[in-house]
Amino acid sequence: MTSSLFSPIRLADLELANRIVVSPMCQYSADDGVASDWHLNHLGMLANSGAALVVIEATGIERSGRISHGCFGLYSDDCEAALARVVAHCRRYGTAKLAFSLPTRGARLPHNGHGKAVRRWGRDKTRGRRLLHPPFRSVPSGQLPRK
Repeated sequence: MTSSLFSPIRLADLELANRIVVSPMCQYSADDGVASDWHLNHLGMLANSGAALVVIEATGIERSGRISHGCFGLYSDDCEAALARVVAHCRRYGTAKLAFSLPTRGARLPHNGHGKAVRRWGRDKTRGRRLLHPPFRSVPSGQLPRK
Protein backbone atom coordinates (compact mmCIF):
# COMPACT_ATOMS: atom_id res chain seq x y z
CA MET A 1 0.00 0.00 0.00
CA THR A 2 1.46 3.35 -0.99
CA SER A 3 1.19 6.41 1.20
CA SER A 4 -0.74 9.43 0.00
CA LEU A 5 0.95 11.72 2.54
CA PHE A 6 3.01 13.49 -0.10
CA SER A 7 0.35 13.60 -2.79
CA PRO A 8 -1.57 16.82 -3.52
CA ILE A 9 -5.07 17.30 -2.17
CA ARG A 10 -7.84 19.76 -2.93
CA LEU A 11 -10.20 20.95 -0.18
CA ALA A 12 -12.95 23.05 -1.78
CA ASP A 13 -11.00 25.96 -3.32
CA LEU A 14 -7.79 25.21 -1.42
CA GLU A 15 -5.12 23.25 -3.30
CA LEU A 16 -2.39 21.78 -1.09
CA ALA A 17 0.89 20.35 -2.39
CA ASN A 18 0.79 17.51 0.16
CA ARG A 19 -1.27 16.38 3.14
CA ILE A 20 1.01 17.64 5.89
CA VAL A 21 -0.65 20.24 8.10
CA VAL A 22 0.92 21.94 11.11
CA SER A 23 -1.69 22.21 13.86
CA PRO A 24 -2.15 25.49 15.73
CA MET A 25 0.08 25.79 18.78
CA CYS A 26 -0.58 28.51 21.36
CA GLN A 27 2.74 30.23 21.97
CA TYR A 28 1.65 32.86 24.53
CA SER A 29 4.33 35.13 23.02
CA ALA A 30 2.25 38.05 21.75
CA ASP A 31 2.28 41.45 23.44
CA ASP A 32 -1.37 42.36 24.02
CA GLY A 33 -2.30 40.35 20.95
CA VAL A 34 0.44 41.78 18.72
CA ALA A 35 2.69 39.21 17.01
CA SER A 36 6.31 39.42 18.07
CA ASP A 37 9.64 38.46 16.52
CA TRP A 38 9.02 35.04 18.04
CA HIS A 39 6.05 34.59 15.70
CA LEU A 40 8.10 35.78 12.74
CA ASN A 41 10.79 33.17 13.39
CA HIS A 42 8.55 30.35 14.59
CA LEU A 43 5.95 30.60 11.82
CA GLY A 44 8.59 31.39 9.21
CA MET A 45 10.41 28.15 10.10
CA LEU A 46 7.15 26.17 9.93
CA ALA A 47 6.19 27.76 6.59
CA ASN A 48 9.53 26.52 5.22
CA SER A 49 9.28 23.04 6.80
CA GLY A 50 7.72 21.24 3.84
CA ALA A 51 4.21 21.23 5.32
CA ALA A 52 1.54 22.33 2.85
CA LEU A 53 -0.53 24.22 5.45
CA VAL A 54 0.43 25.99 8.67
CA VAL A 55 -2.39 26.94 11.02
CA ILE A 56 -1.51 29.95 13.17
CA GLU A 57 -2.43 29.75 16.85
CA ALA A 58 -5.88 30.71 18.12
CA THR A 59 -6.44 34.30 17.04
CA GLY A 60 -8.80 36.47 19.07
CA ILE A 61 -10.88 38.87 17.02
CA GLU A 62 -11.69 40.78 20.21
CA ARG A 63 -9.30 41.62 23.02
CA SER A 64 -11.63 39.96 25.55
CA GLY A 65 -11.86 36.79 23.45
CA ARG A 66 -8.27 35.76 24.08
CA ILE A 67 -7.28 33.12 26.61
CA SER A 68 -4.41 35.23 27.97
CA HIS A 69 -2.57 38.50 27.45
CA GLY A 70 0.06 36.58 25.47
CA CYS A 71 -2.40 35.15 22.95
CA PHE A 72 -2.36 36.32 19.36
CA GLY A 73 -5.07 38.79 18.28
CA LEU A 74 -6.49 40.48 15.23
CA TYR A 75 -8.57 43.28 16.73
CA SER A 76 -6.47 46.42 16.27
CA ASP A 77 -4.36 48.19 13.66
CA ASP A 78 -1.22 47.13 15.56
CA CYS A 79 -2.31 43.48 15.47
CA GLU A 80 -3.07 43.72 11.75
CA ALA A 81 0.29 45.33 10.92
CA ALA A 82 2.21 42.70 12.91
CA LEU A 83 0.28 39.88 11.24
CA ALA A 84 0.97 41.40 7.79
CA ARG A 85 4.70 41.40 8.60
CA VAL A 86 4.61 37.73 9.67
CA VAL A 87 2.56 36.67 6.63
CA ALA A 88 4.88 38.56 4.23
CA HIS A 89 7.89 36.84 5.81
CA CYS A 90 6.26 33.39 5.58
CA ARG A 91 5.29 33.94 1.95
CA ARG A 92 8.72 35.21 1.00
CA TYR A 93 10.72 32.36 2.54
CA GLY A 94 8.24 29.51 2.87
CA THR A 95 5.99 27.46 0.64
CA ALA A 96 3.16 26.60 3.05
CA LYS A 97 -0.24 28.18 2.87
CA LEU A 98 -1.38 29.92 6.04
CA ALA A 99 -4.60 29.81 8.03
CA PHE A 100 -5.51 30.79 11.54
CA SER A 101 -7.71 29.30 14.18
CA LEU A 102 -10.65 31.33 15.50
CA PRO A 103 -11.42 30.45 19.11
CA THR A 104 -14.96 30.51 20.43
CA ARG A 105 -15.82 32.86 23.29
CA GLY A 106 -18.01 30.37 25.16
CA ALA A 107 -17.47 29.59 28.83
CA ARG A 108 -13.82 29.00 29.40
CA LEU A 109 -11.39 27.97 32.04
CA PRO A 110 -9.77 30.85 33.93
CA HIS A 111 -6.16 31.25 32.90
CA ASN A 112 -3.13 32.75 34.64
CA GLY A 113 -1.47 34.03 31.45
CA HIS A 114 1.34 31.47 31.49
CA GLY A 115 -0.47 28.50 29.98
CA LYS A 116 -1.65 27.17 33.34
CA ALA A 117 -5.27 26.67 34.32
CA VAL A 118 -6.50 28.31 37.50
CA ARG A 119 -9.09 26.63 39.72
CA ARG A 120 -11.64 29.13 40.97
CA TRP A 121 -15.33 29.79 41.28
CA GLY A 122 -16.85 31.98 38.62
CA ARG A 123 -20.20 33.39 37.63
CA ASP A 124 -21.93 32.81 34.35
CA LYS A 125 -22.73 36.48 33.72
CA THR A 126 -25.49 35.73 31.23
CA ARG A 127 -27.42 33.43 33.58
CA GLY A 128 -26.30 34.45 37.09
CA ARG A 129 -25.34 30.91 38.14
CA ARG A 130 -22.23 29.95 40.04
CA LEU A 131 -20.01 27.57 38.11
CA LEU A 132 -16.99 25.57 39.19
CA HIS A 133 -14.26 25.50 36.59
CA PRO A 134 -12.02 22.53 37.51
CA PRO A 135 -8.42 22.56 36.26
CA PHE A 136 -7.82 21.66 32.62
CA ARG A 137 -11.49 21.33 31.80
CA SER A 138 -13.67 23.98 30.21
CA VAL A 139 -17.44 23.89 30.13
CA PRO A 140 -18.87 23.81 26.60
CA SER A 141 -21.29 26.71 26.16
CA GLY A 142 -24.12 24.36 25.18
CA GLN A 143 -23.89 22.65 28.58
CA LEU A 144 -24.23 25.71 30.80
CA PRO A 145 -27.26 25.84 33.12
CA ARG A 146 -30.27 27.54 31.52
CA LYS A 147 -31.98 28.83 34.68
